[in-house]
Amino acid sequence: MTHTRRFQLALVGVLTAAACSPTDLLKVTNPDIIDPAAAATPAGVAALYAGAIGDFERGLIGDNGANESLLFISGSMSDELANSETFPTRIEYDHRGPIDTKNSNLLTAFRRLHRARRSAEVAAEAIKKVATAPLTDARIAEMYALAGFSYIGLAENYCNGMPVSTASLDGTLTFGDPLTTTQIFTLAINRFDSALAYPANATVTSLAKIGKARALLDLNQPAAAAAAVAGVATTFVYNASFNLAVTGQNNPVYAFVNQNKRFTVANLDGGNGLNFRTALDPRVPWARVPATNKGFDNATPQNDQGKYTNESASIPVATGVEARLIEAEAALAVNDAPTWLSALNTLRATAPVPKVFPAVFPAANSATGLLPGFNPLTPLIDPGDQPSRVDLMFRERAFWLYLTGHRLGDLRRLVRQYGRTIDATFPGGGGAQYIVDGNPKGGIFGNEVNLPIPFDETNNPKFASCTDRNP
Repeated sequence: MTHTRRFQLALVGVLTAAACSPTDLLKVTNPDIIDPAAAATPAGVAALYAGAIGDFERGLIGDNGANESLLFISGSMSDELANSETFPTRIEYDHRGPIDTKNSNLLTAFRRLHRARRSAEVAAEAIKKVATAPLTDARIAEMYALAGFSYIGLAENYCNGMPVSTASLDGTLTFGDPLTTTQIFTLAINRFDSALAYPANATVTSLAKIGKARALLDLNQPAAAAAAVAGVATTFVYNASFNLAVTGQNNPVYAFVNQNKRFTVANLDGGNGLNFRTALDPRVPWARVPATNKGFDNATPQNDQGKYTNESASIPVATGVEARLIEAEAALAVNDAPTWLSALNTLRATAPVPKVFPAVFPAANSATGLLPGFNPLTPLIDPGDQPSRVDLMFRERAFWLYLTGHRLGDLRRLVRQYGRTIDATFPGGGGAQYIVDGNPKGGIFGNEVNLPIPFDETNNPKFASCTDRNP
């Protein structure tokens, strides 16, 4: 089952009266705030619903190349992407610190993520009050599910001790207390449970199941995570969709990497990252077109990604492939190597891999959409010991879930749940020189493993700084 939701901003006009004089059109009451009374109408909740979807897209996935989201920050701070430009704010998290709490790029991402989770929560509550048949109104469950994914974004990427404040429709702000990462994952599960309490359709139910399982996996509860995705089809996809026609609704990965050349597909990032390019794995298609292609800095070799090959390409938020990976990891957790290996090999034999377009990468096969020289997904062989199996498990996750915002959370789990060292897990561990594809970028890699909470949060009288920066 494929579900694609187009992220579009609602027109303010749906909240206005039908009859207006020309003079009335120039009058503005409560600018930037939706009147709570106007929101409590079918047209009002339609606007809240559409706005919440738009906020979610900008908060977790990004816009058309102006401001990055957690997808890029996770990819860059981990080993998926490398910096190919000059902006110091982006270099800070690409080479893992030190990261200034006044980093403007991270402040924008932080604000958008909180706006995303609060917009979804407000919309869910508003729709419940207006809907004539709440239990069959899929929008309620969808809003709760998107709120849950927003909380996952906060917990997987930021440090311990983040406040979660609330803002009402009338603009009233209630400052929140600092929460542990565990508490934020628990909030995510609560939102997914709320979504599952409104079983309007199988699409949104599968979305919520995968989100809940992801949070449970982050809490080191693999058996519960596997149980949560029971019944989710491997073919399921919930997509964020984009288009070329509307400014701000272009695919952000294609814009940032292929068009603006701010990021490049990484390979052995920091010396110990995964070989995303040289593996020639069809799940991570890439190319340097032309061979002299350079990044925005006009020095770093630019390797364009081929997973999303135009401005209108969809980006998955949750997939059935992820559900099967969760089940495989649960089997591995109880040392059931045969079930674990069978699950991974079934995916390799049956799940589709990205197809690239010859118009973008001329060498691609026009019939199959595959790039020449890339290796087929042959069956995996059991490496024979548990540490090596864990390595293979996370490698498979990395290639299947490439550029979907999972990788930083996975690196943190490897340290937190599997006892791996930070230096062996994170790119550039141990103070490697900060070099991208032979181009020295200056200095050495830092030792930060998550994002700090921006300085602006100190306006909250209950917050001073991160409780800790541990994985």
